[in-house]
Amino acid sequence: INGEYENIVSSFDERTKASGFFTVDFKNYKEPKILLAEDMYFGTPTKAKNEDKLIFTKENCTEYPDLWVSDQKFDHPRKISDANPQQKLYNWAFASLVKWTSFSGETLEGILYLPENFDPHKKYPMIVYFYERNSDNLFRHSTPSPSRSIINRPFYASNGYIIFVPDITYKTGYPGQSAFNAIVSGTNYLINNFQFIDKTKIGLQGQSWGGYQTAYL
Repeated sequence: INGEYENIVSSFDERTKASGFFTVDFKNYKEPKILLAEDMYFGTPTKAKNEDKLIFTKENCTEYPDLWVSDQKFDHPRKISDANPQQKLYNWAFASLVKWTSFSGETLEGILYLPENFDPHKKYPMIVYFYERNSDNLFRHSTPSPSRSIINRPFYASNGYIIFVPDITYKTGYPGQSAFNAIVSGTNYLINNFQFIDKTKIGLQGQSWGGYQTAYL
């Protein structure tokens, strides 16, 4: 984005999955300066033609990607839409990042979705869904829409399920075993550390490439 600042670039923190924006002076090679960083996912801002204004979306698991407006410093951003007010009527989901050590010794990450009315003293069934790597999508918002083949996360959380989405890393020539090392180790980590997961009621779901891995498991 060109305007008051030489350039505005988006940022992503690989450790926390937070995102935001920096200003960068490419001509003079100055150190980038942070403008905004939040535990959110931001859409690409668009600048007004004749004003110092930006419009963009921001979202997380529970917050719908409404429209926001601000100046180019991102001072005092203001939400200007309310596109999903009916969400307040439903039991939704919230997401957290989990980390564990796989059977192959790697530190892996995944997303754990819990019902909005989560009670740590209860037992919940869990569905494990996987497709390559998804942890960078921690702050993406999903709507309860139909799908041909994948789990709709807010729908299942609304109905009292926990959803676990582990990342998978692959060793060349061993796709099935690589999936086993990641998925089963992550599931074992959760049931051994979180008593609210009912380990007698765990489902497994994958589609396409994930369907092969489901068959292997």
